[in-house]
Amino acid sequence: MELPRLQKLFETYRNQGFEVVAVDAFRDTKQATKFIEDKGLSFTLLENGAEDAEVVSSMFGVSAFPTSLLVDREGRVMYAHVGFELGDEQKLEEEIRSLL
Repeated sequence: MELPRLQKLFETYRNQGFEVVAVDAFRDTKQATKFIEDKGLSFTLLENGAEDAEVVSSMFGVSAFPTSLLVDREGRVMYAHVGFELGDEQKLEEEIRSLL
C-alpha cells in the first residue's frame, strides 16, 4: 500500500532532489524486484542485509517495517514515521515540502 503512494511523491519531487530508496526487509530480492516491476515503481531497491550487514537497523535504528525516513544529504534523519495507513502520504508530503 505504501510504495505506490511513494512513487507518486517521487515523481512529483524528484526534480527537486527527492529520492526514494525502498528497503527489502525480508531479503527476498526476487520477490521484491517482481513487486517493483509489477507496480511500475521507478525508485531504487536496497536489500536490507542480515546481522552485522543489516543496513537500516545499523544506520538508522529502524526496527519495524514499514518505516519512512526523510534523510538529508548529510545522512541526518529529518523525519521518521513508523507504519502506514491511507492518508499518511499527505503528512509525508507536507514534510517533504518543508525540507526541499
